[in-house]
Amino acid sequence: MEVLLFIVHFGVFFGYICGLYYDVKPPKGSEYEVAYWAFGGRFKYLTFLDMLLQCGYFGLCVANDLFGSEAKIQKQQSALQKYRDWLFTTLVFPMGLFVSIIFWGLYSIDRELIFPATLDLWFPAWLNHVMHTLPAIGVLIEVFMVQHTYETGVKRFKPIVAAYFMYLFWICYIAYFGGLWVYPVFEVFDVTGRTIFFAALLFPNLFFVLLGQKIHTTVWGADEEGKKDRKTE
Repeated sequence: MEVLLFIVHFGVFFGYICGLYYDVKPPKGSEYEVAYWAFGGRFKYLTFLDMLLQCGYFGLCVANDLFGSEAKIQKQQSALQKYRDWLFTTLVFPMGLFVSIIFWGLYSIDRELIFPATLDLWFPAWLNHVMHTLPAIGVLIEVFMVQHTYETGVKRFKPIVAAYFMYLFWICYIAYFGGLWVYPVFEVFDVTGRTIFFAALLFPNLFFVLLGQKIHTTVWGADEEGKKDRKTE
């Protein structure tokens, strides 16, 4: 086990644990109280769901550091390492970048569309950064520190596409039966504009899958051993 890698993994994991444990709630009687508690509380927010994903992933990394492997050849990899690599390359990396970039991108344009200023009165800044900044920092550190085995072809996109449509269904369900959109930005568009916006959000996710693989190849080189090993199976 590499001590530095374990410390980094445990540090990021602990940061997410703190974020999840701190169950921030809107003040009673505020404009956010009804919306917060409707249809699943925090579980309707992509940033919270991503925090669960990132926390679970870095917890898995800690487990792999202690009990798994860091083998380059696929046949020598433990089950923990294989699942860690699959999860990171198909979901954790693209979702982490997506949440951070989309959030801070909209925030810089007009924060009222994504995180109204009135939230600052009760939503702590450190938690905001755990949810919206740490995902990008964590996955970028991970891709530079750990060599992963990547899927090839169309199957590397299937998990992120499935996750995207599941969440899209979830927020549309909330809007239809609860009468509210999870994020204020969705209220700005009409039906056509909203549909185009939803469709456009899929492409950054697909791009981030490819970007993660490109960065990995640049840092670690082509996975020649992995390719040879997959061909023999």
